[in-house]
Amino acid sequence: MKNELKLTPSKNAEKMAIQYLQHEFRKILGSIKDKKTWQAIDREIANFPKTQGESSFWNLVAAIAEDWKLKAVFRILSDTRFIWTRKEIPLEKIVLTGMSPEIDRYTMAKCKSDPMQFLKLWETNKKARGAILKTGFSKHQERDDYPIFLWEGPDGFHVFDGMRRTLLAIIGHRKTITAWIGKTSNKKGGPLIANGFGYALSAVYRHSTEKSGIIDDAFVEVIKVIEKDYRNGEELMKKRIAGWSRDKKVKKLFRVK
Repeated sequence: MKNELKLTPSKNAEKMAIQYLQHEFRKILGSIKDKKTWQAIDREIANFPKTQGESSFWNLVAAIAEDWKLKAVFRILSDTRFIWTRKEIPLEKIVLTGMSPEIDRYTMAKCKSDPMQFLKLWETNKKARGAILKTGFSKHQERDDYPIFLWEGPDGFHVFDGMRRTLLAIIGHRKTITAWIGKTSNKKGGPLIANGFGYALSAVYRHSTEKSGIIDDAFVEVIKVIEKDYRNGEELMKKRIAGWSRDKKVKKLFRVK
């Protein structure tokens, strides 16, 4: 009997995913100010993997990160290639990444993703500072103390969650920032693909106005990539999508080898 796929890569990855949800729910439910209410919400989120199961937990992480925030948090945290440690990291070693088109033109285009260049620009370029502030960039006391998320590359530590907190630390002249850091350990590992992506793919196929062998072939190639590159890809395509569908064409197409 084939072993059941373990979705959660590590205890630290789960801790980070819980932290991510707790942080994002402070945006979703921003009108709540009562401390005891937030303690109760945080407990519910922390217990979610046990009360609802790891599949529902990671589906929620994917929904918030990919569908709402358009971030790579779910893909990276679900990737078994990484090991995670929490520590203080010098801000000068961080590689600034995408935040919004308006801010990226300064952090990435003008400052080449360099924190120290950004600090200089912030302090000397009034126009740039005004443009960044106009986007709504500001402090949020209730969520500014959460560690940021980084993955380690040959050129430094890349931010994949917490750019606002990183920029606040830079302009606040801090030397270090608390971060979860991912380092590649298992080169044979891989990420999960969200259930919602599989559903969306099948929905695009089912509702497409044009039907042809060319389109079928294109979907088959996409499915092959998913099954090869994502550790739950085959299970998602064959069991969750083809297995649950009542459309005979979808069942046939999504079971492709």
